[in-house]
Amino acid sequence: MTPAALLVRREIATALRARWFAAYAAIFLLSGLLLAAVGGGDALIAGYRGFARAFAGLVHLALLFVPLMALLPATAAIADERESGALEYLLAQPVTATEVYLGKWVGLAAALGLALTVGFGAAGAVAVARGVPPGLLAVLFGQVVLLALVFVAIGLGLSALTTSRARATTVAVVVWLGLVALGTLGILIAFIRWGAPAWALTVWTFVNPIEAFRLGVVSALDPDLSLLGPAGARIVDRVGPYGTNALAALSLALWALVPGLAGLAVFSRPK
Repeated sequence: MTPAALLVRREIATALRARWFAAYAAIFLLSGLLLAAVGGGDALIAGYRGFARAFAGLVHLALLFVPLMALLPATAAIADERESGALEYLLAQPVTATEVYLGKWVGLAAALGLALTVGFGAAGAVAVARGVPPGLLAVLFGQVVLLALVFVAIGLGLSALTTSRARATTVAVVVWLGLVALGTLGILIAFIRWGAPAWALTVWTFVNPIEAFRLGVVSALDPDLSLLGPAGARIVDRVGPYGTNALAALSLALWALVPGLAGLAVFSRPK
């Protein structure tokens, strides 16, 4: 195996042994059982059975858990080994800094994706059996995976930029809280109070990964975006539900690359 593949396997094995992996998979497995118990309604909501709305609850649960469960191991990936001296020993081996960074990035992403597949897949199987369209399930799962990759990239980038795990974790949590606090509601307040231009609300909805995820989910569940109020109605009126979902996915994909590449540039530069 190449050094990069060995590093990826090392990160996956480390993640599989960590408590966060088991806890994360268990949360979604239990959520799937809960959905099976409460999602049996036959009423149609936005074109889907009532179970789809209960399934949407699992997605919004992911909105709270996925960022934190991705940030915690990602911020520790480099900073923790730098503090313990293990990183210096690793870089003394016949591997490059780029290979070490990419190994951690791919390994963390793969481990988190596996946790999502185990937990979300169980809930999804129950959802499909109860009448939720498989296409809807695929869209929602794709959005959840993209959200996880976003915060893996942010956490790993901060881990490369900071000198300690505690500092990297603190900055990452502050960034997450800031993105949550400065959602559509925050920019809407600015629009009302200070007369910000109307396009700012639309742009910020796609720039903020938390809001982009929410928008992608709601555009799949509720094509007229009535759950997002006037901002959602304005967006779907301009680009349509499919365009809205595509732009949300594009925003998340960019967020999943840019912070990680910035961390790679810093980590790989000559010391």
